Amino acid sequence: MAISDMSPDAMRLVRRGPDAVGEQAAALFALANGLCGVEGVIDERASRPCAYLPDAYVSRPITYHESFPGYATATDTRVPCPSPLLVRLHIDGQPVDFAAAELLDTESVLDLATGALRRVSRWRIEDGRTLEIAVERIVPLAGGACVASRIRIRPLDFAGSVQAWLTYGTEAGGAGEAEADDPRISGRLRPVWSIIPPLPGDNPSVTRFAQDAVELAYRQHVASPAAQVAAVHAGHVVRGALVAGGILTIDRVVALACARGRPVDLVALDGVAADFDVIAAGQRAAVQALWECAALDIDGDDELARALRFDLFQLHQSASRDANHSIGAKGLSGEGYEGHYFWDAETFMLPVLALQAPERARTLLAYRIGKLDRARVHARAIGHARGALYPWRTIAGDECSSHYPTGSAQYHINGDIAYALALYVAASGDEAFRAEAAEMLFETARMWLEIGAFDARRGGAFCLHGVTGPDEYSALVDNDFYTNAIARRHLAYAAETAEWLRARGELAAVAAAIGLSDGEVAEWRRAADAMWLPVDPGLGVNPQDDAFLGRPELPGLTSARDGHGPLLMRYHPMILFRHQVAKQGNVVQAMAMDLVEMPVSRQRRNFDYYARVTTHDSTLSSVSFGIAAARLGDEAAALDFHRECAFVDLENRHGNTSHGLHMAALAGSWLVLAQGWGGLRLDGAVPSFRPQLPAAWTGYRLRLQWRGSVIELAVGDAGCTYRLVSGDPVDILDHGRPLRVGGDPVVMDRPRLKGVIFDLDGVLTDTAEDHYQAWQALADSHGFAFDRQANHRLKGVDRRNSLRLILEHAGAEVEAERFDAMLAEKNDIYRERLAAYSPANLFAGVGALLDGLRAAGLKIGLASASRNALDVVRLLGIADQFDFIADAGAVANAKPAPDIFLACAHGMGLRPDQCIGIEDAEAGVSAIHAAGMVAIGIGSEEALPDADMHVPATGQLTVANILSFERGAAARGGLSTRPDTVEEISC
Repeated sequence: MAISDMSPDAMRLVRRGPDAVGEQAAALFALANGLCGVEGVIDERASRPCAYLPDAYVSRPITYHESFPGYATATDTRVPCPSPLLVRLHIDGQPVDFAAAELLDTESVLDLATGALRRVSRWRIEDGRTLEIAVERIVPLAGGACVASRIRIRPLDFAGSVQAWLTYGTEAGGAGEAEADDPRISGRLRPVWSIIPPLPGDNPSVTRFAQDAVELAYRQHVASPAAQVAAVHAGHVVRGALVAGGILTIDRVVALACARGRPVDLVALDGVAADFDVIAAGQRAAVQALWECAALDIDGDDELARALRFDLFQLHQSASRDANHSIGAKGLSGEGYEGHYFWDAETFMLPVLALQAPERARTLLAYRIGKLDRARVHARAIGHARGALYPWRTIAGDECSSHYPTGSAQYHINGDIAYALALYVAASGDEAFRAEAAEMLFETARMWLEIGAFDARRGGAFCLHGVTGPDEYSALVDNDFYTNAIARRHLAYAAETAEWLRARGELAAVAAAIGLSDGEVAEWRRAADAMWLPVDPGLGVNPQDDAFLGRPELPGLTSARDGHGPLLMRYHPMILFRHQVAKQGNVVQAMAMDLVEMPVSRQRRNFDYYARVTTHDSTLSSVSFGIAAARLGDEAAALDFHRECAFVDLENRHGNTSHGLHMAALAGSWLVLAQGWGGLRLDGAVPSFRPQLPAAWTGYRLRLQWRGSVIELAVGDAGCTYRLVSGDPVDILDHGRPLRVGGDPVVMDRPRLKGVIFDLDGVLTDTAEDHYQAWQALADSHGFAFDRQANHRLKGVDRRNSLRLILEHAGAEVEAERFDAMLAEKNDIYRERLAAYSPANLFAGVGALLDGLRAAGLKIGLASASRNALDVVRLLGIADQFDFIADAGAVANAKPAPDIFLACAHGMGLRPDQCIGIEDAEAGVSAIHAAGMVAIGIGSEEALPDADMHVPATGQLTVANILSFERGAAARGGLSTRPDTVEEISC
């Protein structure tokens, strides 16, 4: 799938007429390269500042009527810089007023294949003559901070002399009154730039500007082969004569540099090419290289595919190339959020960059490492004795949020950075950087022990207090689910990294530098293992925080997105805080990031519950909900959410694209494709995929980079074809099946299997001895003959029928009342023995198998003849791993009847022929077959002759061999190839 093979329309954003001008178009057609950015404004009307440089920000004090220790004292605000686009024309000596001229027609085209903006405008000027101005504009992805333009001026129906003045737009302007109270833009400043005198030795082509602590230097190179070019004050003038239809071509390259608190060193401008054709050729090569790693297509939805390409291009444009800076929420495309860096840089943007341009991801993490001392200062300011806490919103590294309940209280930023570090290292293999980042990782991990404690009332669970999660409509809560989940991941990775450094002989130096002890690392592991991530027993969902589910719902929530903006613009924060309403779903966010393993059925309950109470006021919300919906197979919801984030700016869905593009949502549109539809998970040793195809599409393709290699997925009706585009072979998982993507494409069919149903005794743990001892004690107390040989007949048989077999073996009969009493007596003995059970009693390898089944998207059921099954799995620590546990007491007939397996399949929402059963007893195998399922036997072929497959122990099973067996079973007619519709099953 080469870009050159695509139609031109597939790689272009085109707007005509009124849609090609105005503030929304200025954002959509913005160009950037991480070192500078420029809005997509029309050159001949470019009067106000519209360029952005990472260092061009001012710091302003924050004043409080009532201030307390640790409050933010200042805020950074990125300011627009003088426009390097402004063109003013004089025709026959008279200036052309383009503000008064009639715009007859205009078209803007962003060419994603060449990385250039092309626009053509036709004007009727004051005396009725018509004029065409065409501009090609480039901000080179692989170049320095510069804006290159090729301007073509063509009089359509007249001849005359033309003067083109190429100067800089510095006119100040204010935000509209309608935006004054919008917290997303209220920090907008319109500073007045002053042109300051040149320094000795300055080239005449250099213009210096200043305001506050910021100084700029622009160096302009102008060439026009058929006209005279002369330097003038702060710019150049080009003079020529034109006949009707003739064209005056002007090449303009403006290099930009910025300094804070000192004059700009012009050496920063020396590496910028001055020739437009050289810049254009370099841009084509850079963009081609980008698409070699990031190309995608969707068969059946060209519009969405174009949107995703636009989104990716804009993300890569704004990705920082400077370790002193991260990516702002609006990139370098506008002024929204004051240009601040937030958590979404690490959790939404960095994952995409790590898989397409890892050097950019590294830069974002290097920025955080460089601000570690500021994070330490921030932690001390709000009362922490040790560790580091990164600010919620910042540019220079200090907290810029004056509202600490939804600002500094968002401790999850530390975990987000750790998550991003782990992802980058896994995707790039850059272990040297992991070592470089270790001090930051450890200092930020310390913060969780500062705000958390082990709670004896919750069985020693580790709880976090007084934090705010990503959902800013709930503030200062205990045990925010997302925060706890990301903290657990952070603590575990920090402890793992400490051991990794120890093995390399490098831990001692880091530990000495920050006073880290082995005991502290052990506490990190203990806290991670004990992290409180509960399930509400009544609703079966994960509570967003300790209080969320008990709050009343906000009246009229269904009309929250009614065109009047987000709720935060209409309600006092306290109204939101005391209601069950979410700006974005923290639990669903944790699911989308694979922070918590949970059965599919609970994922479904979480999704449904939080979808009902979430307003999606945050543009980030559609990303996490889109990923979760796609993985759950909720195609309609997933496609809606996918389009929401993909078109958020192209269709101005949140009404504030004029403030700049929503970079995290744009990045998220690719995450929905890769992590949602593609099922990509990055929480294992190798990338894991579970591709699925929505009915609305006929196929899709995407590329990603892993440790220097580029692979492509082509997903179709039957499955997925994996292809190595460049680099060394890559090991991956497809639906849990390991494969190596190398020289030849690999085709993997999509599994038909949807669920795996386990027996308990002898399959997940060995309770057989406990059952035998309990039956033996009962027989001895009542004087019945019973031994181990007689006990073999009880394998897989429920309690009542087991007692009947014992009595039959002893040649005894008892009345019904005594029979029931004996059942209760046996159960009491058995439960006494169970009291000593723990996760250590789970068979080796079972935990990894359950993890693999969930990662493969398979539902997991339990069908045990034991009425104590739920208590046993609780003691084993796996109770929450099952999508459904069939109650042996609720079915009419015990094994070998199929009732319990049928009930389990029905409880999981699956047909029996979509399931495989795993048993260790003949009666269980017979029950599986009677249910219409294929059976895996745990034991020898001699012991279980009717099983379809045999393994000595459950822990030796893998998802790969289960699915390999599934293919053989399907060929034998054992697994259905029918559509995945759930039928009613009589139980």
